Amino acid sequence: MEASVITIFIVSSIVFLLACSGSSNDLNMSTIEEIAKMIHEEVGNAEADSADRCDMMPIGVKPAGGPWGYLVFSAEKSDRDKLERLVERYNELDAERNLEEGRMSTADFATEPALTLKNGACHGEGPYAWNPGYILDFNDIDS
Repeated sequence: MEASVITIFIVSSIVFLLACSGSSNDLNMSTIEEIAKMIHEEVGNAEADSADRCDMMPIGVKPAGGPWGYLVFSAEKSDRDKLERLVERYNELDAERNLEEGRMSTADFATEPALTLKNGACHGEGPYAWNPGYILDFNDIDS
């Protein structure tokens, strides 16, 4: 009886690990435009009940260093771990795109935006706020 429990545990663990590695492989095979769409879908409208449920994370890789801006999202509606994985992959692809295309940027430092609630949705104030939908504009993607 004990051997069958151990066997079930081992088989379950292998299946779980394969499932997890498959999802990261999907991200590795995606284009920056596809990742941007996934980020857009996860952020949605960034709806929240209060401004303290709004959050942000740095996004993009400027050739001169630092992020392009800060992705604004609702901690109430979005899965932060999923967003972190998507943004990490987005940043990798952005850095590759910068090298391949010889992109340049200013050396200004992207500052964190102030987070507010507008019409029930999280909103960042300032030039470096990537509010809901901005990632599609930044990458010239039709939603």
